[in-house]
Amino acid sequence: MYADGGACEECRYNQLASPCCRAGLLRRSPRVRRGTSGEDRISALPDDLRLKIISHLDCVRAAANMSLLSRKWNGLWRHLPKLVFHNITPDPLIAALGQVPHPAGSSLNIYLQIHHKLSAERISSILRAAAPIEPANLHAVFFMDEDADTSVPIELPIFDRATSIKLSFPPLETTLLPTGDFTKVETLSLTFCNIDLCDLLPRCPKLRKLKISCEPLDSIKVHSDSLEELDVYTLSDVRVIDIATPKLKKLRFASNEGTEDAFSLSFSAPLLDDLLWQWWCKSSFGALWRMWTLKLKTIEPHGRTHLASNGESSCLKLHQRPHNNILLLKMGRSRYARNVFRSFGLDISRIPVRFSILELDITTGRHVYGAVVLEVLGFCTSIQRLKIMLNRRQERKRRGTCRASCPCDRPRNWRSQSITLTNLKEVEVEGFSGEDHEVDLLKVIFRSTTMLEGVTLKFSRNVSPECSVYKELPSILDAHPSVKFNIYSCYHFQES
Repeated sequence: MYADGGACEECRYNQLASPCCRAGLLRRSPRVRRGTSGEDRISALPDDLRLKIISHLDCVRAAANMSLLSRKWNGLWRHLPKLVFHNITPDPLIAALGQVPHPAGSSLNIYLQIHHKLSAERISSILRAAAPIEPANLHAVFFMDEDADTSVPIELPIFDRATSIKLSFPPLETTLLPTGDFTKVETLSLTFCNIDLCDLLPRCPKLRKLKISCEPLDSIKVHSDSLEELDVYTLSDVRVIDIATPKLKKLRFASNEGTEDAFSLSFSAPLLDDLLWQWWCKSSFGALWRMWTLKLKTIEPHGRTHLASNGESSCLKLHQRPHNNILLLKMGRSRYARNVFRSFGLDISRIPVRFSILELDITTGRHVYGAVVLEVLGFCTSIQRLKIMLNRRQERKRRGTCRASCPCDRPRNWRSQSITLTNLKEVEVEGFSGEDHEVDLLKVIFRSTTMLEGVTLKFSRNVSPECSVYKELPSILDAHPSVKFNIYSCYHFQES
């Protein structure tokens, strides 16, 4: 099939560079297949053994070119359990698919090189040629013509035996239109395409794993009684998330643009135990602070056993943590913060599940950060653990403190605030420099909780042992005798 053609000039160059596709393109001696007696030993091999040999080539071209060694190998590629087509042009691909008996092997992989820019109609014709083969697993990558009419959909025919389908159509976002039901599909991955999930999911009654990645996906509606894993990535502002999946256990969701102002969330997944939920934020506090990213993730999936830190026994930590989800917020100063009118609380309220741990990654820039931390804590009053990571890399470029009129210390009354943190048991501050405003923040946190058990302070490297905070620490420790303090610095470690 392949020895005489099937490739454009660029594909042929790729064939010569590919170890598998080189078979049949280079000269070889007849001594390769004959012994000293002249007997054709390769032709004498049984069919099942020869088929097993070429199945390890992982390339239809290489398997077809084995016929150059012996006529008995001719056409054997058609019966491969896994058909892999690459470095081939569309027309010979369609012709080759037409030679495969129906139904064929368990897997069909198609990868057309990036220099073959295809229209939606052309891709539809290739998929129609592949459908009669009825592979159990279909994996195909087609590169769309950037000048193609994106209003013309790609038709997805029925693959009756398919349990796994993975399709990608870079770089455009063309509509994918299913033409029937996929009653056996359990795994479905679609990238660089638009598809109506409300129309798709009822067509896949056995779907267990779904991955969707595309740009203009602003409405995510997933209602499925069978779905167990869901992975969604979008570059668009999301306006609707509606998930109702009684068997869902694993969820990955990411938006590169965040959510629209008019956003609605409906979420029901009672068995969910593995979560990663993140997006870019559009919220600010005051005239200085901006929240950059929000990430919510599961620490440990339900049912996993974790060995205790002392190594003496193992226990299910989940029984100790009713909501073992952690919320990570990354924030810092921004000259454009005053132009953002969404509050931190609005972004925090748009997460689907509760969390018990809060981590704040703050780029301080030598600014007073007490007010912004308390603003966030006001929306996270049920947390059990708080970790503040102070990113001071930018401070090396700035000397001294911020100016007296800087808005970072507003509202001025934050030091007298009271927040109810009844469940808070652990506090950790990494990059602590011992400045007065940092000590003031600790005091506010101390008086806001009655359950505090441990505090860990990790001093920044540039803090001198003569710093005034070291003199104040003993009085702070004496004022909270029930709290265990771990204090780390470059000079010593102190434990109370």
